[in-house]
Amino acid sequence: MDQNAGQRPLLTYDGNIGELYGIFIKNLLLTIVTVGIYRFWATTALRRYVWSRMRFQDERFEYTGTGGELFKGFLLAMGILIGSMIVAFVLSGILRGLTGSVVLGVLPIIALYAVIAIFAAGAYFSAQRYRLSRTVWCGIRGGMTGSMIRYGVQTLLYGLLCIVTLFQAAPWMTVRLAELRINASSFGSEPFRFQGQAGPLYKAFLVSFIGIVVWAVLLGFFFAKPALALFAAELGRTRQVPPQAAVGLVAFYLLFIVGALLMRCYYVAKVSQHIVGNTTLGTQLRFGTSITGQRLLVIVISNLAIVVFTLGLGFPIALNRVMHFIADTLLVEGRVDPQSLGQSNLAAPRTGEGALNLLDHGGIL
Repeated sequence: MDQNAGQRPLLTYDGNIGELYGIFIKNLLLTIVTVGIYRFWATTALRRYVWSRMRFQDERFEYTGTGGELFKGFLLAMGILIGSMIVAFVLSGILRGLTGSVVLGVLPIIALYAVIAIFAAGAYFSAQRYRLSRTVWCGIRGGMTGSMIRYGVQTLLYGLLCIVTLFQAAPWMTVRLAELRINASSFGSEPFRFQGQAGPLYKAFLVSFIGIVVWAVLLGFFFAKPALALFAAELGRTRQVPPQAAVGLVAFYLLFIVGALLMRCYYVAKVSQHIVGNTTLGTQLRFGTSITGQRLLVIVISNLAIVVFTLGLGFPIALNRVMHFIADTLLVEGRVDPQSLGQSNLAAPRTGEGALNLLDHGGIL
């Protein structure tokens, strides 16, 4: 039986490539002139356009975030990072001077790395909270509860479990983290709810995992010679690194990353089907998706080709195709009466996505 039976497309996207190029070119020029500072306002301009071209039940979304909020969040995150580094290095020097122990002196540095890792892992949680709070439909906005610190700690602990289990706990980690994010989210007065298990994902995960391992081994055999040449140079057996060795290693990494990305499409599609298909908004909406590994593979390969062969200038085309893909594959069963939605009473963050902008590019939008 089709699990998407009775569902219909959730969103309608009517963006225009010409309008996207107008925003893209303006953003590109101003980002270059301001040495990258304008990127926060560039992100906001793109989001406002894309949000406004998405419709649900014939009502358009609105993005109310500002570039200033993103910039302030970035400065706050940078201040916290620099302050933490100063405190850690000062404490390290004091401990080493008082005790003469290198081991005790390095403890504050280890704590610093742990704090950075927690903030990096929790950045996605805080970014989702900010974007939800700035997403408005029929005058109603989204919201999110919970702590980015708690989410970051759990992510790191789950990551350690994945390492111990040779990454075989990855599907379980994916489901549990999705559960944390979704069950902490709401739109207006209605909460999102997700209930799912990792079991249905393991077949797709193992297929992708084995494929990536085999791909890595094949590339390793093919590029073994340049790797050995670099190793010999590091040991001082040769005076200089052969140019072909460096080129070979770069090719190895690029081919591995691209190949692994494509092989994961089947698994990512299964993850999307499971997570989206087990998510509801209150009692009014049940979500689904028609995404498949093949459809995802086609969109990834074609968009990658567009961006690479245009040296990045094809980004608006790729973005427009991604938004159409999302609107076409995201499904819903049920209907929301805007009059039944109360306004969210959750406090909205004052700044946006500082940690994510500092430690990561934050994705396509």
